[in-house]
Amino acid sequence: MPARKTKWADGERLGAIRSRAYVFVAISVLALAIFLYTNNMIRRLEHQTATLSRSIAGLCASATYAAGENEELRAIFSDLIERINFPIVISDVRGVPITWRGLPIDVDPYEVTHQEYLDASSDNPPETALGGVMHFMRELDRLHAPIPMTHPGSESVLGYIHYGESSLVREMRYMPALELIAFGVLAALGFLGFRNAKIAELRSIWVGMAKETAHQLGTPISSLMGWIELIRETAVEGCDVAEVTRMTQEMQRDLERLEKISLRFNQIGSVPKTRRQDLVVVLREAVDYLRRRLEALGKDVEVRENYAELPPVEINRELMEWVIENLVKNSAEALPQKGGLIEISTEYAAKDGMVRVLFTDNGKGLSAADRRRIFAPGYSTKRKGWGLGLALARRIIDEYHKGRLYVGWSEAGKGTTFVVSLPAS
Repeated sequence: MPARKTKWADGERLGAIRSRAYVFVAISVLALAIFLYTNNMIRRLEHQTATLSRSIAGLCASATYAAGENEELRAIFSDLIERINFPIVISDVRGVPITWRGLPIDVDPYEVTHQEYLDASSDNPPETALGGVMHFMRELDRLHAPIPMTHPGSESVLGYIHYGESSLVREMRYMPALELIAFGVLAALGFLGFRNAKIAELRSIWVGMAKETAHQLGTPISSLMGWIELIRETAVEGCDVAEVTRMTQEMQRDLERLEKISLRFNQIGSVPKTRRQDLVVVLREAVDYLRRRLEALGKDVEVRENYAELPPVEINRELMEWVIENLVKNSAEALPQKGGLIEISTEYAAKDGMVRVLFTDNGKGLSAADRRRIFAPGYSTKRKGWGLGLALARRIIDEYHKGRLYVGWSEAGKGTTFVVSLPAS
């Protein structure tokens, strides 16, 4: 039985909400993980640069301990730092650069003469290329304290290592900010997209409401016009009291129908009044009216009713009849030309205190995509549909009656079961 397959759908809507929440949490966690990973990578690169500089300082000290200060040191130091990819300057104990690499200044250490090196003073840098190197060296010292080159086992300082950040570290420093900006832009775009979707949904609702109003009013108005025309013809041909009485009774029913439609639309958007009622009575009366309407439209549809005994339910009669009509009409439109069957049954689950009404048809069924979107305002599987009937029905059940309307079962080519679940009072 399709009714047995409704359990999996009880959590369908909640599952969709949870899925969206999980996606948001997953994106947030991913953004945070990327942010933390980038910061950690920057710290590791900085530590690697400092460690390498200290190693070079020790190596340079060992290599130059016996050599002292002479011109050959520049060649030795140049070979040592040949493959370094960050700014580095090696100076003597006076603070005068001996060799360097990775500076924005296009000066080759070999272009500096030995005499220029001897005459240079860190307190008063010369207005030469070497002086430019000394100025940049001071900029490096603001970033990192210079590392002294000392020979193992001795406190004597042979010189200093001045180092900066590699271009990769400098660029990566901007990565966290760029990631935050990118995440902010994506969040803003997501918000705008959600907002535009909501606006489009509201626009669709208003358009659909207008069309639904015209559709709802069209049937009784057309009927009234027909009855008026018949009365005119009867008056011309000769008054038949019995026939006129029947016509006025039908007109009275159509007027009552118009009044009911007016009450329905008046209650949308406000808090409708509800009272404890016998749901089976409401079902029977609504189905009787619909059965006559289906016959008048020439629909070859069998409507079966199978009602179990139910406890009273707190409902608004006019709105509940609207839900029933929408569900029956929706099922009727999905039925084949011949042999169409709609079965309306009820059950009471004492465990959870819920009354359920099942609308089962043997129509074409719903695809997985249709099941996910069938209650969305503006979405319709029919060419002439406005996609508002089921959306309004769900809102009436969910918001006004604290219940649930969902697809309990559907299979392509076999049919569909819509379930209305209401709390018993």
